[in-house]
Amino acid sequence: MVFEFVWDNNIILDLLLPRVEQNPRIIELYSQFIHRDKPICIGASQLATIWFVLDREFKRLNPGKNTQCIRDDWYRFLRTVSIIKTPPYIDVEDSLCKKDIEDYIILLSAQAVGARVVSRDKDFLQKSPGVISVEDALSEFARTDSPLIPFLDLKAINLGYYDGLEKAIDRTFNSGWYILGNEVKAFEAEFAEYCGAKYCIGVANGLDALALILLAYKTLGFIKDEDEVIVPANTYIATILAISHNRLKPILIEPDINTYNIDPMRIEENITSKTRMILAVHLYGQVADMNRIREVARRYNLIVIEDAAQAHGAVYQGKKVGAIGDATGFSFYPGKNLGALGDGGAVTTNDGHLAETLRALRNYGSDIKYINRLKGFNSRLDELQAAFLREKLKRLDEDNERRRKIAIYYLNNIRNDHITISEVKNMDSHVFHLFVVRTAYRNQLFNYLSERGVQTVIHYPVPPHKQIAYAEYNQQKFSITEQIHREVLSLPISPAMGYKEAMCIVNLVNNFKI
Repeated sequence: MVFEFVWDNNIILDLLLPRVEQNPRIIELYSQFIHRDKPICIGASQLATIWFVLDREFKRLNPGKNTQCIRDDWYRFLRTVSIIKTPPYIDVEDSLCKKDIEDYIILLSAQAVGARVVSRDKDFLQKSPGVISVEDALSEFARTDSPLIPFLDLKAINLGYYDGLEKAIDRTFNSGWYILGNEVKAFEAEFAEYCGAKYCIGVANGLDALALILLAYKTLGFIKDEDEVIVPANTYIATILAISHNRLKPILIEPDINTYNIDPMRIEENITSKTRMILAVHLYGQVADMNRIREVARRYNLIVIEDAAQAHGAVYQGKKVGAIGDATGFSFYPGKNLGALGDGGAVTTNDGHLAETLRALRNYGSDIKYINRLKGFNSRLDELQAAFLREKLKRLDEDNERRRKIAIYYLNNIRNDHITISEVKNMDSHVFHLFVVRTAYRNQLFNYLSERGVQTVIHYPVPPHKQIAYAEYNQQKFSITEQIHREVLSLPISPAMGYKEAMCIVNLVNNFKI
């Protein structure tokens, strides 16, 4: 939900009293908000003033009459609006604050959520650039019948958690403990339970999650420098970096062209005497073929690691990712299905020795303060980000289901001979972090959609083996991976999207011509 407008007291009172003669377009304004599913927002500081005036005016106009009816109307109205916080950071030297502190606080509340104030107070309108009239608001609605569809509106997504995130800030601030405190402990317990794993270790980001898993296995003696790790060629570079940072050798395997995930049929032919691990990536939100991967791993006594940075909440044959392999790395980058408001990551595992080693490695190699048994790192999940993640975890399944509904609409309705859609093996095993289409005319499709107000993103334009950082692999040929990176384009998909936007995108994609 995006908060675009905060209603001034006079606008709300015009609607509730009603005072159409003072504001002849108030009903039209209200209808536009309802029709467009836009929230009517008011600041918490406005509540007492509005109720006071409402009660006073009712008594003045209806002397001796029971006020219960107006009280009922007021609470009915409150159930239909979004109440936003009143910020405590008041600048008493501000000119508007000196002139009218009530207007100043309303404007401050709007600015806190990136909104503007709708008012008919002439002084307020003249002195504050963040305030617009009823007429200007209606004119703006008339101009925005075909709004830009962003690829990912993080503000809209996070505003849906507004109350919970605000409580998380207060809870963390009031705890007085800001590193590896109760919020991190609670999130680790809750996320482990959610994934069906015994242990969760919060770390600083998704790359560290993977890198520390590999380092922990080295520390425990399971692998050593120059050992080989089977990994998909078609992945984000972080997966490969985690291997390189540990002085291990990535063995790149082509993907299945239909799912974009590692092709299990190609793994066995690349196993050597130095192979110790398979690092499977659940790319774009779809779980890799873990049954076949684990079957190969069992035959060759290999460790199986999941890179689930894009697959929070995906279910594979009754198990959630995070409890399928020997250990799993997660990223909580803001754009992920479970995203923080900054960086964050975690490892889940059922291996107690691995978990104990990881907890030390993330914290300078220390189990006890100032006693360092390992050469560790500073890679700890931030206490505030953990508090945010706890709030968002409560609705992860619900948010994933919203993504699936948009994806199903795309899958059922996109029909264009120039465009290929990936194969979905099982809906529960795909959480649609991204909805990726493929076309030989990617640049044309990208420009065509952009010109019509639809933002798309390429995930990813350059495969890892063609990056400057991996010059030693630049001459290797992975034709399927290279084709994917030439042709893929990600369409908008998120819990904040509605069918109206999805229908618009489908119609445009279906009408794309060469």
